[in-house]
Amino acid sequence: MKELAAERNMTIHQVIQKGGLNQATISELMSGRTKHPKVSTILKFCNGLNISLNDFFNSSRFL
Repeated sequence: MKELAAERNMTIHQVIQKGGLNQATISELMSGRTKHPKVSTILKFCNGLNISLNDFFNSSRFL
């Protein structure tokens, strides 16, 4: 998540604000306490980055 934000010259805070995410949700994901995020959470993160779900999952991090 940090890498995707950094690639777009954004902080995680900027992404979650733009995407309408809850800080606690992102904190749990980034700390590993949440292993299986909801698709709606990933979609909001993508919206914050201005990318599609397809772009997110086609990232080299998943290949």
